[in-house]
Amino acid sequence: MRMFYDANAPLADGFRRKELLSISNEDFESKHGFIQWAFPTPESSNQVSDAPVLDLETAVWLAEKPEVSTFLEAMTVRFLEFLSVNDHWKQKYNHNHLRISRTILSLRLLHSWELADWFYNKVKEFAGDSFPLMEEADRYWAYYASPVHDRIAGAFVGLAIGDALGAPVEFADRGTFELVASYRSGGRFNLPAGAWTDDTAMALCLAQSLIEQKTLDNEDLLNRFCDWAENGTNTSTGIAVGIGQNTLRVLGDFRRNGYLEALPFGAKKDGNGSLMRLAPVSCFAKDNVEVALALAGRQSKATHASRHAEQCCQILAELLCHLFNGKPLMWAVEQVNNRPRNNEISMMMLRNIVEESEDDIQSGGYVIDTLHAALWSNLTTDSFENAVLRACNLGDDADTTAAVAGQIAGAKCGYSNIPRDLKDGLKDERKLYVTSQFLSLSHY
Repeated sequence: MRMFYDANAPLADGFRRKELLSISNEDFESKHGFIQWAFPTPESSNQVSDAPVLDLETAVWLAEKPEVSTFLEAMTVRFLEFLSVNDHWKQKYNHNHLRISRTILSLRLLHSWELADWFYNKVKEFAGDSFPLMEEADRYWAYYASPVHDRIAGAFVGLAIGDALGAPVEFADRGTFELVASYRSGGRFNLPAGAWTDDTAMALCLAQSLIEQKTLDNEDLLNRFCDWAENGTNTSTGIAVGIGQNTLRVLGDFRRNGYLEALPFGAKKDGNGSLMRLAPVSCFAKDNVEVALALAGRQSKATHASRHAEQCCQILAELLCHLFNGKPLMWAVEQVNNRPRNNEISMMMLRNIVEESEDDIQSGGYVIDTLHAALWSNLTTDSFENAVLRACNLGDDADTTAAVAGQIAGAKCGYSNIPRDLKDGLKDERKLYVTSQFLSLSHY
């Protein structure tokens, strides 16, 4: 893939990348390998044995290159030009249907859900009255272009946006700092504007583990956490920042003794460290709430020996699954409340949160307070930006409160509705977006 896109090698049926934009309609129809190179995906091709298979690392590399985005946009237009002047694909079965499926998926992974959705709608437009004949193919097209994937990206990228907005005012008392309205540098860790902390780094570790292992493997997960803490892997600056006492102790226990679950550690065990990174679980198990609940609890136990933390993670996991599927937040909260919880969590969830004032909200590191504050920030605002900024400006553990609020707000609003400046100013935004889309490939 890198030779084709970077060195412009003639690997696509003898075509170089730039030559594909002027490929004739005859070659477009008769040659079959080029489409795999133009629109790569993680799925192998039964028709083209030497087709590239996209992995996460290569996908991130491609998505970070502006010239690849430009090429994908131009190649999408070229494909539509081909479809617009031909009618033979307008039938129940045609090999171009597989090409359309591949293109929608590739565009969503490497560019954006918006471009994939636009292409899908143009295909429907060009098909016209013949579109009902393509019902079987459309099951794939509609799934690959579903707004569920936009909301998944919203939750994962939203986590990082909240983290980056809140990081400069983390540990600052409410009312003692200039209200956050955009990315800023500074803070306890003196981070550049748009950089994020342990919340996002640990979420990336969790996401990569789920993608690679295709399930939750605590040993693999804890090894990735250790790599982050020791070597700065998956950080926005090359250095791990924000590691809490509980996490350090747990990773030490794992390194020394191989413990795959945390041991109790006083009040720190009820911290919000497993909640802040939760989004990848629901992105991965979006179609099965029960699986999401199980994974949420298990990933929490890896670092927090706390029933409070476990149940808060399960609440957030279920909320996100409902939001991914287009349900309103209040409806999702009501569904979550049908499950038994311990008394303190049940009392918090049954409060009339929407009527509470800022004075009723605590924003420290206690996991129940964090979930409460994130819900309040979303239930009392009407946009992604307002929800995340409200959470940031609560102060104290501002980055984590905003990271949890960002997961909820992003799942509710979708990535496409997050303000452009918040996406453009975020460190490693393309890596985060692509990772979210690889998570959404799971079919639990």
